[in-house]
Amino acid sequence: MKIKTMLAGVLCSGLLASSVNAAEVEFFVGAAAGYQTDTIEGNLNHDTEDMSWQGRAGVLIEQQHRITATFGYMEDEFSQAGKDYKQEQYSWLISYDYLIPVHKNVDLFMGVSAGANDNKVAGRAATDFVWGGQVGVQYKWSEHFSSDLGFRYLDQDYERHDIRINNSQQVYLTLDYKF
Repeated sequence: MKIKTMLAGVLCSGLLASSVNAAEVEFFVGAAAGYQTDTIEGNLNHDTEDMSWQGRAGVLIEQQHRITATFGYMEDEFSQAGKDYKQEQYSWLISYDYLIPVHKNVDLFMGVSAGANDNKVAGRAATDFVWGGQVGVQYKWSEHFSSDLGFRYLDQDYERHDIRINNSQQVYLTLDYKF
């Protein structure tokens, strides 16, 4: 019985490996710039806002499934009640998008993201889990270059010394190179 089970497992894994090898897989790298707002509540009630910068790399599977690793950075300096504050945020995200073709060079996409944000607000730092989703449109400039115009919402649980960050919202534009 054990031999039959092992043989069936080897056969199934062989079929799975051959189907994965047959899948069309393309890799890409890129960069993004965007505008981000974070809602800060508690001792500080302020919506921070500034440019966000991102580096990204990922894989496109069968032209419809995209997995992307993103590193992002945003900072904002603001004053409240006569005091100066600074928020810095480093993000590490993994995203999955489903691409829907609507024209020869245009795809719509929607997906989910999860990862970690390292926030530093008023000198208090913490790294917390974040999750959310994104939607947008992708334009293919050529066989190798494409751009995304997207919106991402991330829920987060930063809470230190009665300062909370509940969410981040981003509008971003990417330039990716597919090889």
